[in-house]
Amino acid sequence: MLNKLAKFLLVATSLAPILGAVAVNQYSQGKSWHDWGIWLLIGVLLALICWGVLEYSARYIQTQQITISEFDSEDHETLAFLIAYLLPFISAKDMAFTGDWLTGAYILGVIFLVITHSGAFHFNPVMGLLGYHFYRIKTAGGCSIILISKRELSLDGISLDSVKLARNIYLDVEGKGA
Repeated sequence: MLNKLAKFLLVATSLAPILGAVAVNQYSQGKSWHDWGIWLLIGVLLALICWGVLEYSARYIQTQQITISEFDSEDHETLAFLIAYLLPFISAKDMAFTGDWLTGAYILGVIFLVITHSGAFHFNPVMGLLGYHFYRIKTAGGCSIILISKRELSLDGISLDSVKLARNIYLDVEGKGA
């Protein structure tokens, strides 16, 4: 299982699309590249960190086999979270991203806390961009967990290798390894 720093980094990477939206907002307002470039750079850095944490987890965390007795796609729940990612565009004049960094930091902090404490740790649009799908599965032992996988699941009863990222959140590592 990941340590607290790795979990923090993985949750923080979910903010990358917000920072990209801020960069686009700044650019569309005619701001210099100094104003919007830093937001874009941090967003890209967070996306790279997400990829790195997932790759590290798949290679170095001890795997365990899980058998899926039933599953449901969780990709459809992303719509509610996308509203938060579009906040910088709702009212560009009134939003913090037009110059007041403290209000912007506050909004990002609130979004970060909501993702961390709402059980939405698995929702990360950067992971979706990297090709991952999210599933709510029930194991053969009756446990309900979130599975993050690059495969599109279509059958119950399959067994797969996974690593535990957090409580009740697993990453499918089929075909991975050191």
